[in-house]
Amino acid sequence: MLKVYLFFLGIFCFCVPRVESTLKFVQIWYRHGERLPTHYLSFPGDDPTDLKYLQLAYPGELTNRGLYQEFTLGENMKNIYGSHFGPIYRPPEFKVFTGKDNRTSTSAQAFFAGFWPPAKSQQWNSQLNWIPIAQETDESLDWVSLGVFENCPVYSNSVTGTEAYKQIGNDIEATMPEFVKLLRNKTGDPLNTPNLLNHVIDSLKVRLLIGSDLLPLPKWAIGWEGAIIDASYIIHDSIVKFQNEQVGYYHNELIMSFFENHLKTNKTKGIFISGHDTNLVAIWESLKFKNAPRDIPNFGGSLSIELHEINGEHIVKFFLSMGFNQTRVAIGPELCSNNICTLEQLRNITQNSRKLRETWVYECTGLTKTEPTITGTMIVILAILLLITIILGYTTFSYKKQLNNLRDPERVRLLH
Repeated sequence: MLKVYLFFLGIFCFCVPRVESTLKFVQIWYRHGERLPTHYLSFPGDDPTDLKYLQLAYPGELTNRGLYQEFTLGENMKNIYGSHFGPIYRPPEFKVFTGKDNRTSTSAQAFFAGFWPPAKSQQWNSQLNWIPIAQETDESLDWVSLGVFENCPVYSNSVTGTEAYKQIGNDIEATMPEFVKLLRNKTGDPLNTPNLLNHVIDSLKVRLLIGSDLLPLPKWAIGWEGAIIDASYIIHDSIVKFQNEQVGYYHNELIMSFFENHLKTNKTKGIFISGHDTNLVAIWESLKFKNAPRDIPNFGGSLSIELHEINGEHIVKFFLSMGFNQTRVAIGPELCSNNICTLEQLRNITQNSRKLRETWVYECTGLTKTEPTITGTMIVILAILLLITIILGYTTFSYKKQLNNLRDPERVRLLH
């Protein structure tokens, strides 16, 4: 009986993930939960006044199931990294970054409801086992894949007319001509860019994944489920590859700078990044992961990038999960052995493929961080110059008046 007990105990200990004691710092990148489409909530011929889908969520926002997915992801991550971060919420020990999109910030809140329920000393409401966790908005996390074309006017204008960009749409049409023809017929739109084509495909894919009568897959799309999933992957994979020297290199910069900042102070334990599926795809494309999935991470997919210290050497490990409740698998760059890199190897891999934040912000928007400061300084300088001009003008007028008074014969003294 004891042997049976020990056998099952051994299985239990093997199945429950445990973080290694050598872990010093971890970056957890994860996708938001299930959400409604942002485009084509109704198709031509549908009743535009039928808004029953609002019972699920508003366009682009998380559904209740999406919130629960992120909560569950947080619980799963707590099982893995809870001992590393400890039971007490200590704000200086980590940072949370989200995109500007609502679905990324609400996902972060749901995630931490599962990851960090308050310790007894931090409970502030006996009826609510929750504590607010500080998070920072970084809108550049939304500047990935097709999100770039909605947020980066300068970059978009520079590439949308290029043959390479147009070829992405041509390749999709060549791969599945009947499907693209169907979408054009049903929308009445030429769908002549990858971005416009994705608006339709994304709506169909999300409807398919949600599987609700409140926002069903159109009857004409039934039977095309495989094409919908394949087309979504082809578009995002092609766009991410197309943007690698901009978006991919920027993600390299984020990953490396997070590690470098940690090593400077050695006070932080991790970074949490609540973003999109294509943030993960951009990372595995830019770092050239071997055996990368030919798919897009599902809702709650995650990529953990761990920094360990073993015998005085810094080691980096990567773990990918394609969904909130899916098993994590070890993965890593082609140039590293057994999915494990030394930090020095990772530095060498990214040496010529890091794009500074200021550079990417400028290429995306045409703005720089220094412009608001310069503008403010110029306003102050102009105000000072205007004040000096007024003072000089008043002084000149005063002296001129005194001079005229001296020249007036009636004011000249008769006796000296």
